[in-house]
Amino acid sequence: MRRQILMLAVVLETAVITALMLFTGAYDSPFKLYVLNPVLIAAGSFSFYMAWGLIFGYILIVAASGYISPDSPRAAFSEIMLEDGNLFLALALAVIVMQMVNGIKRQREEANARTNDTMEHIKSLYHIVETSSQHDFMNIGQVITDYVVKLTKLEKALFWFAKKSGEPAPQSRQTGWQQEEERFLFMELEKHEHEWRLQREPVFKSMAGLGDFLLMPVRMSTRFVGMIGVKLEASEGLEGRRWYIQQLMFLSELSAIILERHELGVIENQLIITNEQNRIADEMHDSVSQSLFGIVYATHSLKQTWRRMPEAELEQQIELIHDSATRVAKELRITIYSLSSKKSGGPSWLGMVRSHLKSLSRLNDVEIELQITGDDFSLPYPYHKALFRIISEATGNAIRHGAASRVDVELSLKPKWIRLSIIDDGIGFDPGLIWTEPEDHSGGLGMKNMQYLAQSLGGEFQLSSSRNAGTRILISIPVGVAELKNA
Repeated sequence: MRRQILMLAVVLETAVITALMLFTGAYDSPFKLYVLNPVLIAAGSFSFYMAWGLIFGYILIVAASGYISPDSPRAAFSEIMLEDGNLFLALALAVIVMQMVNGIKRQREEANARTNDTMEHIKSLYHIVETSSQHDFMNIGQVITDYVVKLTKLEKALFWFAKKSGEPAPQSRQTGWQQEEERFLFMELEKHEHEWRLQREPVFKSMAGLGDFLLMPVRMSTRFVGMIGVKLEASEGLEGRRWYIQQLMFLSELSAIILERHELGVIENQLIITNEQNRIADEMHDSVSQSLFGIVYATHSLKQTWRRMPEAELEQQIELIHDSATRVAKELRITIYSLSSKKSGGPSWLGMVRSHLKSLSRLNDVEIELQITGDDFSLPYPYHKALFRIISEATGNAIRHGAASRVDVELSLKPKWIRLSIIDDGIGFDPGLIWTEPEDHSGGLGMKNMQYLAQSLGGEFQLSSSRNAGTRILISIPVGVAELKNA
């Protein structure tokens, strides 16, 4: 709209200057030099054809003005061109120089735009890889579909998961479809599961009632995972579709790597837990269990013979059992301490939170202030997991979507209550849209899932934000309520 108004203003200015020229001496008028201003604006702001159209139109009007104006002496076209040739040449050179400058400016803007897009893609890739270490298949699929929409600039994307051998399929994810369309979409894809498993290359597929799709199989080194795809626009040409194929091939390989890494991480954690359980069992068997057996045996013998024993011998036997129990308690305490990352010098949960926020701050050049009161030593694992996800997602959103320069994280850990506040100085948003509209541009858990995580532990989630005033998230969780609910 603004471009059209400016174009109209340039045309009107040229018309006014031409009229002044015609009524003040035609090609001898001093106003004929004033046309340089609208011509330069046209050359710098509009198309090649408009700038040169203004120049040639103006030259023709100047040449014809001697024949139109009765007060001007008539002159041949060649004479006018010779007399005003310098003016016309100056206008032409000005247009050429201005268009060259404008072309260089456009190239620079395009280069800056490509650089910014590349940086955004790198940040998004980092977010996907970082998210993959914390989330299950369902959430990884949602992050990837959000990224597909962002990369391709199309409105709809999907990640359909195939069934695993002997296990139910992970929940497929999509971005851009309405909830009532989602079920029909994945049912149609499931009908062609055998066809998808045989595919190795991108495939164009038209599905009745849904439109045209570009789909790409996702394969890990051990098995077929599913299909990643986009819904194509009717206006897309062949060149555009080739570009989408390149992007989907890249995203398919990236998805396979992420999901394989996720599965290997799960297996590794299971092996670590199994090895640790075996180590604890061996330690218990070699030390604590043997000592406890000795105490039980001695107590049983004492129960049978204490009435016939002299008082001194009875006291000596009780003292022996007491010393054995004290020694077992000490051995048990040493074993428990060796399992504690805090006592053994390994990375604690709070240490991992600090490390994550420090890395996030350094990578995005954002100041993140973390204040912690209390100790997480006795906090159950579900609280560790939920709090880490909330902190990670909230700070990530503040940086990616809020463009914040500072984020303050305060965590208070008390025996009965956990309180967490995350405040940023970003651009803010309308909180009402979170609960009424789909989160098209948010990745990972999102605000709704942060609320769900807090409520699943019996806590409260409070969100306040406004335009250009930052965002504030407050969470209160009572310790122990989740265990009572699940008991």
